[in-house]
Amino acid sequence: MGSVSRQRPAWKWQVLSLFSLCGWGWVSGQIRYSVLEESEVGTVVGNVAQDLGLKVEELPGRRLRLGSEESSRCFAVRLDSGELVVSQQLDRERLCGAAANCVLSVQVLTENPLQLFRLEVEILDLNDNSPSFPTTHRTLRIAESATVAARFPLESAQDPDVGTNAVGSYWLSPNSHFSLDVKRQQDGKLFPELVLERALDREEQPELQLVLTAVDGGSPARSGTAQITVLVLDVNDNAPTFDRARYKVQVLENTPVGTLLLRLNASDPDEGTNGETQYSFGVHTADSVRRLFALDPRSGEVRVSGALDFEESSFYEIYVRAHDGGVPEMEGHCVLQVEVEDANDNPPEVLLTSLLNPVPEDTPPETVMGLFNVRDRDSGVNGDVSLEISPDVPFAIKSLQNHFSLVTRERLDRETVSHYVVELIAQDGGSPALTSMLTLLLNISDVNDNPPHFLQPSYDAFIPENNPPGSLLCTLSALDPDDGDNARLVYSIESGQVQGAPTSSFVHINPDNGNLYAQRTFDFELLQVLPVSVAVRDSGSPSLHANVTVYIFVLDQNDHPPTVLHPASDSDGTAPQRVPLSAPAGYLVTKVTAVDADAGHNAWLSYRLLPQSTDPSLFHVSLYTGEVRMARAFQDTDMAVQQLVVQVMDNGDPPLSTIVTIPVVLEEADLEESYKPRDFLAGAKEKPDLTFYLIIALAAVSTVALATVTLLAARCLRRRGRAAASPFCCCWLSESPSRDFFKHSSPKLQLSSDGTLKYMEVTLRPTDTQSQCYSTCFSPGSDRSDFTFLRPCPPSATLPRETGAFLSATSTLRDPGQVRALGGRGKGSSAQIRYSIPEELTRGAFVGNIAKDLGTDVAKLAAANLQVLSDSDSQYFSVNVNTGVIMVSERIDREQLCGQNPRCFLHLKLAIENPVEFYRIEVEILDINDNPPEFPSDEVSLRIYELASLGARFPIQPAQDPDVGTNTLQTYHLSANENFNLNVKARTDGGKFPELVLERALDRELRAFHYLVLTAEDGGSPPQSSKTHITIHVLDANDNHPVFDRPSYGARLVENSPLGTLVVKLNATDVDEGPNGDIRYSLSSHNSAALRQIFAIDEQTGEIRVQGNLDFEEATVYEIEVEAKDMGSPTMEEHCSVVVEITDVNDNAPEVILTSFSSSLSEDAPPGTVVAVIHVRDRDSGEQGKVQCYVSPDLPFQLRKDYEHQYSLLTSTRLDREYIAYYNVTVSASDLGSPPLSHHTILPIALADVNDNAPQFEQASYEVLVAENNPVGSILVTVSAADPDSEQNSRLSYSILRAGGTDPGLDPTRYLSIHPTSGQVSAKFPFDYEQTTYLQFQVEVADGGSPALRNRTLVHVFIVDQNDNAPQIHFPRAGEDSATQFRISPSTVPPALVTKVVAIDADSGRNAWLSYHLVEATDPGLFSVALRSGEIRIMRALQETDASAHELLVVVRDTGEPPLSTAVTLVVLVEEKGPEALQGSEARATAGGSLPTITLYLIVSLVLISTVSLVGLVALGVRCLRRGSAPASQGCCVESMTTLQPPPSHIFGHLHYEPKQGDTVMGVPVTATAPPAPRYRSCFSPVSDISEFMFVKPSAGPAGVNPPDATLCSKVSSGAFPRRLTPAAGLRRSAPVAARDAAPPRWL
Repeated sequence: MGSVSRQRPAWKWQVLSLFSLCGWGWVSGQIRYSVLEESEVGTVVGNVAQDLGLKVEELPGRRLRLGSEESSRCFAVRLDSGELVVSQQLDRERLCGAAANCVLSVQVLTENPLQLFRLEVEILDLNDNSPSFPTTHRTLRIAESATVAARFPLESAQDPDVGTNAVGSYWLSPNSHFSLDVKRQQDGKLFPELVLERALDREEQPELQLVLTAVDGGSPARSGTAQITVLVLDVNDNAPTFDRARYKVQVLENTPVGTLLLRLNASDPDEGTNGETQYSFGVHTADSVRRLFALDPRSGEVRVSGALDFEESSFYEIYVRAHDGGVPEMEGHCVLQVEVEDANDNPPEVLLTSLLNPVPEDTPPETVMGLFNVRDRDSGVNGDVSLEISPDVPFAIKSLQNHFSLVTRERLDRETVSHYVVELIAQDGGSPALTSMLTLLLNISDVNDNPPHFLQPSYDAFIPENNPPGSLLCTLSALDPDDGDNARLVYSIESGQVQGAPTSSFVHINPDNGNLYAQRTFDFELLQVLPVSVAVRDSGSPSLHANVTVYIFVLDQNDHPPTVLHPASDSDGTAPQRVPLSAPAGYLVTKVTAVDADAGHNAWLSYRLLPQSTDPSLFHVSLYTGEVRMARAFQDTDMAVQQLVVQVMDNGDPPLSTIVTIPVVLEEADLEESYKPRDFLAGAKEKPDLTFYLIIALAAVSTVALATVTLLAARCLRRRGRAAASPFCCCWLSESPSRDFFKHSSPKLQLSSDGTLKYMEVTLRPTDTQSQCYSTCFSPGSDRSDFTFLRPCPPSATLPRETGAFLSATSTLRDPGQVRALGGRGKGSSAQIRYSIPEELTRGAFVGNIAKDLGTDVAKLAAANLQVLSDSDSQYFSVNVNTGVIMVSERIDREQLCGQNPRCFLHLKLAIENPVEFYRIEVEILDINDNPPEFPSDEVSLRIYELASLGARFPIQPAQDPDVGTNTLQTYHLSANENFNLNVKARTDGGKFPELVLERALDRELRAFHYLVLTAEDGGSPPQSSKTHITIHVLDANDNHPVFDRPSYGARLVENSPLGTLVVKLNATDVDEGPNGDIRYSLSSHNSAALRQIFAIDEQTGEIRVQGNLDFEEATVYEIEVEAKDMGSPTMEEHCSVVVEITDVNDNAPEVILTSFSSSLSEDAPPGTVVAVIHVRDRDSGEQGKVQCYVSPDLPFQLRKDYEHQYSLLTSTRLDREYIAYYNVTVSASDLGSPPLSHHTILPIALADVNDNAPQFEQASYEVLVAENNPVGSILVTVSAADPDSEQNSRLSYSILRAGGTDPGLDPTRYLSIHPTSGQVSAKFPFDYEQTTYLQFQVEVADGGSPALRNRTLVHVFIVDQNDNAPQIHFPRAGEDSATQFRISPSTVPPALVTKVVAIDADSGRNAWLSYHLVEATDPGLFSVALRSGEIRIMRALQETDASAHELLVVVRDTGEPPLSTAVTLVVLVEEKGPEALQGSEARATAGGSLPTITLYLIVSLVLISTVSLVGLVALGVRCLRRGSAPASQGCCVESMTTLQPPPSHIFGHLHYEPKQGDTVMGVPVTATAPPAPRYRSCFSPVSDISEFMFVKPSAGPAGVNPPDATLCSKVSSGAFPRRLTPAAGLRRSAPVAARDAAPPRWL
């Protein structure tokens, strides 16, 4: 689609609009001018006016000008002369490129009348450009192996000139290798090529410099040059050469690894990879040599990589190969001879002959454990060996010649050391001396010599009672330092009796793991502590054992409910309790007494009165004592018989309870209780004279306080004197005979579920059965849950704990065996015997008779325990002790034993016991021809370059024959062939190596593979041989260039060929193989960049395909230069040309060119108005170049054809912008081709607006509701109007019209304002509904056109009422400081009207609806107010008790939102005078009486005196008690504590248990382990029914924990036993003390 600019001069539309009135003219003549390029500006091309027949004087009037922008850029018209002149410098090459003819089309236009003329101006070429090469310096890389006559294309020179001014010839500078050949294409272009005339040699001349000159045909001629550098590429035609063919070097056998022996040097005159030499071992180098020496492939350094051993080999011959990196590679060879010098490099060897392992730990000293011998491969002093043993082991070495024995030198203990690491160090006599070490791990076997033992001296186990049978009590663990069965332990329970039953019936123990289980369910009330004796035994023979005692503590559980003792009940029920009707509150009815068989917390009881009682509010039960008392006095409504339901509950978890029902009968009887009620819940009686009783109370309190202070002071002074006289008064108790009262004491610990101490109970049992037991239970978690109680003693079931450990004596039986030594103290023999046998003998073959050779009787050999010992791992020989014959016991392979050594020996040792004698035997193994020569591989593959030179040698891996001497390899034979001969090399050690020698040149293209057979033969009798097949692969050399099947190719394509269309497929062949025959196709450098964009070639297949646009109009023929290269090194190439002819098709769509166009058109333009002048063209020719133009018939436009390729766009009907404001006119141009092509151009035409529409309101009238009291400036309504016109014609402004008449109050602009652009109407003042309810005004709108158009609308404003006025009281009217009074008679009968409140509201509607409400009144029930009328009426008759004046507060409220109200106060006076209204009087209140002043003073004095007395009394009491407790701190806690050992402490608390038999007082301090739990202390006496315990406050912290003061206890006399609790025996709390002997704590 074409695009058209919308910006045009205004006058152009005016000219085009006159086309309908003016005639059109046409000039059909064709005028052609010519002008040279590079002409100066202003050069006259021709006289247009004269040639067109125009008069010069008419040119300005007719407005002569050039019609197109292209014409105006290059040329201009002079109106004064009518000449066409050059407007800018012309460059033909820029305008027309390489086209042969350069013709420019020029359009000349006259506007009055409109005429269009066409001219042609030909631009003539000048020789103003010199030929130039794309690159002024080019480098060619040509292999030195390139054949003579090879061609190398060069880049063509480029000359923008055409014709004879273009490039005409090329010249090449003189040289000795190349000539120049120039080819001419069909289009006349010249292409230069270099032709090789003489072969290249890189080593002779690596680089050539040439100059190529291009000359054009102009006059004078111009030329250009290019520098050509020919780099001769190297070919691998030289093999590496060593500076010497043989190298010799000497080295010591102790030379370290990495030592440099020699640096080899080989050179190659080639360059690059062809000259890079790498070194490697030749195929003749043995694998053993490769392991000893290393060759650096880059530097040629030969280094030692393994251990050189003179004893193994003293001479090595290394074959080295040097090869380059060319393709194919070439190589050279040399030999390196290495002589090894001897050194002391063989350490001695320690050989183990026999060893006893493990060793029993009861083995006696001097027992032989093992036999050893040593050897050293060195000779002389280097072969002398000494053997030593590590000093820190209980073993020693004894030697006999070269044989050694290992013996024990002290006794062994496995439990101390279970194994020994014995190091045997052998050292030779060389310099420096060499050593070797043999490490032996000797294990000590176990003997049962240690009894087991437990980890603890005793065990404690805790289990709650009622446990299920099988519960795990604890796990016992014992250890035994022995091993195996001697350490395998078995647990068992020792026999014993508990309560007449065996101990095993109570518990069971797992014999394997020591887990102790309960066999039955325990009962705390029957058994508290169960001691169990457990034994453990090992499994040794005989077995050893140990014992331990386990104490099992049974923990109490709450499994007994309380039992009610009183009141007792029988089958008829509980006896009724009789209570007199006059019993006051607090009267004791009865007391419920209950006991619990459990202990500790589980036995703490509490009493509660249940709601099931007849009247629970009548009675009260004490929580802890069970006393039932009257809660209040009886009333007439109470029932005569009451049922009291009392629940007795213990403190267990969960708690258990018992319910007792007590009947209570009320009867008329006198009070039997001797004491008066304690005012328990008694109501206070009204005091007849408060002042009198206050005076009595004040005097009584003062008297009592004074008497108490005096009494306490006297007692305090008396105690201080006694304390000074006998500071150790409590120490008398330790000598009291009451110490004999005790036999057992059992502390019981109750634990919580989390493991902390819940409570502790300590029971003291006297020796006298008639005495009572005393128990103290206390808890660490509460200050109020601790109390002391008395209960009968249960039968003693607690056994005393044994604190001693029982350990039975055991004995271990030993029966150690004696290990006999294999040697004695006799002298040994050093005889040497030698035998020789051939290899591969069968088993049992005769070797020799040792008895005969030693001259010993056969019977003696059998009795001496003869043994054959070999140095190797295999036993090749055995001795028949009955005959003394040595026989072969295993197959003997000489090659396996000795390898290539000429002589092979096996060394034996004969060991004889009683006495110990050793004999050395040497057996020589003779070789037989049992191995043929063998090649490393049956197939050998050689890769030889086809350009290899004659005489080149190629080594073959030799055959290996493990035989020695004449049985080894002797000669080689090669099969007959035409190219190779065999050469056999002999090494200094006798080895033979074959080599292939090239006798005739190879040609891979004639024969690629050669197959040979190489035979190796030994010298045995009969001889043995083997063969290997040699395959020679002739490697290809890049000696053939690619060849096309045709020198040139032709193809024909249509210009509309799609991308990827195949043009032609080229075919080139190369007889080489691999990369040398792999061809790659490419476009040569002669092809232009434009051609490379159109065509592409596949480098693999040679297919040329279209990749760009083929245009017949641009070019009809393309000539493509193609080159084919192989991938050899260096590459070789060949060239061909491809001629492609293009066939024309209709592939150019018509073009629409706007000569003149106006994009804006007034909507009132008449039909026939010219909008645009259009020119069409088609680059095709013939019918394909003819164009038809048309527009859509649905548009108000039409096309008029003025002349060929010229059209005018006209309006066909009238236009309306409000209906359609914008048109996109599509101008379609189509040619007459087959198929036809078309082009569409869219012309956007916008219609300019005319003010032909008046604005219109959206509504004919507006109605607005506005709430009164609106804020100033609030928007009331927004009026809106629309105008279909645009821009200025649619810009609207609003205004409010003034009302007719002269009254300014009717002018709406006084109250309202309107925004001129948005139409928002706002209020200037707030509206008041009470003044104005309705408002009406007119709004006018006008557009911005010229002339302006207007319209009006009517706006109705309705004011909406708001609740902004409170009710106003019209009656009664009240003054500012007084209320209106109304009087009524006391005899007024209800509902009499007292008065009526009248009020009005200025609002309207619901806002004016009023209601009346009585908010406050002296008597609210006496008067009422009617809700709507406001009438106040009396509701009931007046009484004497009613006040004489009533104040009423009446509120009048409207129903608005929110509601507003007004209040009025009325005073109604009750008078005998009747309902006469008295207004103006005020209601006054009367003042009440106050309390007398003397009474107030008495109350204050009583309170002050009571407080001061109480404070002083407490202070004095505390001071006295502190001083009085000092003797106690030196008393009951200092007696001796050595007669009875304490039981063990539990892990969760620390129990300090001190009582002994005969003690009168026991102190038990307990400190819980869980911080910050308090500590506790209890002191109690066995001869009293009271006990005392106290809580000690928590310590300051773990770092400052102090032990509880053992002296804090109560004083108990041994002579008097009070039966009631005294104040001194009550519950006490003390602060922590710093130390045991510190000052007594302060009592709280």
